[in-house]
Amino acid sequence: MRDDDNQRRTRGQEDQRQNRARQFRVEFNDEDDMDDSVSQGPRSAAGEPDVLHSYSSPQTRKAMVESERRAQKAQEKALRERSREKGRKNRRFFRMIWMSMILILGIGTGQYLVSGMADMLAYQKPESVVTVEIPKGASVGEIAKVLYRGGVIDQPGFFQLYSTITRANASYLHGTYELKTDMDYEAIINYLQTNNNRTDIVKVLFPEGLNVQEVAALMEKNGVCSAQDILKYANSQDFNNYDLIKTIANDSERYYLLEGYLFPDTYEFYKDEDPKQALGKMINNAGKKLTADVRRKAQEQGMTLDQVLNLASIIQEESADEEDMYQVSSVLHNRLKNGVATGTQQLGCDSTIYYPYRTRAQVPAAQRETYSSRYNTYNITGLPPGPIANPGSAAIDAALNPAKTDYYYFCHSADGKAYYAKTAEQHQKNLKKAGLAQ
Repeated sequence: MRDDDNQRRTRGQEDQRQNRARQFRVEFNDEDDMDDSVSQGPRSAAGEPDVLHSYSSPQTRKAMVESERRAQKAQEKALRERSREKGRKNRRFFRMIWMSMILILGIGTGQYLVSGMADMLAYQKPESVVTVEIPKGASVGEIAKVLYRGGVIDQPGFFQLYSTITRANASYLHGTYELKTDMDYEAIINYLQTNNNRTDIVKVLFPEGLNVQEVAALMEKNGVCSAQDILKYANSQDFNNYDLIKTIANDSERYYLLEGYLFPDTYEFYKDEDPKQALGKMINNAGKKLTADVRRKAQEQGMTLDQVLNLASIIQEESADEEDMYQVSSVLHNRLKNGVATGTQQLGCDSTIYYPYRTRAQVPAAQRETYSSRYNTYNITGLPPGPIANPGSAAIDAALNPAKTDYYYFCHSADGKAYYAKTAEQHQKNLKKAGLAQ
């Protein structure tokens, strides 16, 4: 048995040697035939081995590298073609989306323009009257919303665009207006650019004898404009273009330049009116009331209009009634003419002591104890620097036509009874009669 085993091992080893010899002869005797050998593995469709081995020939290696390069180029070309095709599809898709958007936008824009043009021309709009209030300082966009809410327009955006293009957005005024709903844009714009169409009008009566501070307070109370604005402009140079104001001497002693020139009367103002415009109405009215006859008489007496108004303002404040005005005027005229000779060169009128305030209580607390008015006719000689109030026609007439008297003194009782005197002694007796002295 041991012999049989040895024989089997010997035959197996011999078979292995023969196989190796056979492989060696195939590989080195015919390199081309060897490319078809089973030991190189399966071949490709081109007849080239699919796998390189350590024992592959250089020609085989070169062929396989070239094959791989061609395959990679083909793959890259196919990839590029797929990308180009995908790009073409994407462009077609986005072109379709873009055209759809343009079409939709065109339809929307067309509808907007058609409706806007119809609104602009008030095409087939029903007629009715509505009241709208344009806020002070409102932008054109805010005005468009007000008109839309009031039913005057249907397209606020289109109205805003139209106002901007026509440059009407800087000319709108504030206030309350009554508008017809069938008005086109041009008519609406023209209507809102003039105060004459406003309905928020307030009538204010200014009695004779109010001073500038009281005029300002009354304007604010009636919603015309703020008292602070009136006081600011009443002492400015903004009215020098008015002929009546040009004649006023530029006296720094005046508290308010326009004092005396705001003629007492009933005026119509707009709510929230420009203070310069409101004051201008009163100055224009004063110019009309100071007629040619008034100016002629002032010239005959050697007085300027400012002096007439100055004297008339004191007469207005000191008199009990219109009849008394001519007597008070005579006293003041006598003092102005003969004051030095009679010792009455100071007019001595109580109404001037605290001007521009009425009473000591109105003087600001911080100044009250030491306050001294530049208009105080107990301290100065002659007329004060300017009027102390705004006199009416009767006081102006009295200033120009004083009664013919020899009076140099006057006083009034609490009930308004007037007392006149030629001398200081008579005046002291009158003070007692009037209950003004012991």
